[in-house]
Amino acid sequence: MRDFVKSAWKSIGSILWCGMVLVVCVSLPEKASAESIVLAGSGSNLPAIRLLIKGFNRHHPGIHFEAPTNIGSDGAIQAVADGAVSLGLISRPLLGNEKKLGLSVATYARTAVVIGVHHLVKNNEITFNELNSIYRGDKTTWKDGHKIIVLNREPGESTIYVLEQNVPGFREVHTDSIKNNRWSLILKDEGMNHKIQTLPDSIGFSDMGAIISQKLKIKILKLNGIYPSAKTVLNGDYPLYKTLSFVFRPDKLTPDMQAYMSYACSSEGKKILINNGYVPFCSHHK
Repeated sequence: MRDFVKSAWKSIGSILWCGMVLVVCVSLPEKASAESIVLAGSGSNLPAIRLLIKGFNRHHPGIHFEAPTNIGSDGAIQAVADGAVSLGLISRPLLGNEKKLGLSVATYARTAVVIGVHHLVKNNEITFNELNSIYRGDKTTWKDGHKIIVLNREPGESTIYVLEQNVPGFREVHTDSIKNNRWSLILKDEGMNHKIQTLPDSIGFSDMGAIISQKLKIKILKLNGIYPSAKTVLNGDYPLYKTLSFVFRPDKLTPDMQAYMSYACSSEGKKILINNGYVPFCSHHK
């Protein structure tokens, strides 16, 4: 009987020890888990960034990313400066006082800014003058007589920045349209894409990378007779494009962050971009 009790206590002790070891083993991964990389910024970057994360994680499954979010280029720059975001995503250059924040910029791609319409619109092209006329409120119908439904973006948004820089007269037209509350303002790239796809006779702004990578049902108009493509963007025939970049604090750049940015400009990363309507374009500057 004494031997039986002794044997039983020995068995119980072994079980308790194994249980303790199991608890320790289960707890260790949580303590050892790496800090996540946080990316946020311009919505024009997000489709490309998600594709690049997927490709990168095939080689580096242990590096974790938070789901990228749309806070705009303005928000990305401020969030990086404040230390709230690891890598900001911008689709315009640093402007004014932003250049004094001590941030670095690493460009990885370009995407054509598209004048997009609902897929049933009969028109196939548009000129600078017609675009201004539509947003001024002078041209109100498509060639089939249907009323044009105009969708607009807010002042300072990166698409508007591109249009104001490259379409003569558009700055004045857009400023006047905002002053007079002429058109519906759509505040996010995703929202604009959804509206163009679902609202008959609508016109708005999108980008080639988003349309191709997400298979959006948006009709792309030729602009001044030129269709947006990698070739026409690179040779300058098509004047409207966004430059997509990472923005970061050099003192906060980790090896994992650097590895991800390098992947975006690797041969594999460039192939992913090209296959989804983006134009690889890599440079590093302040």
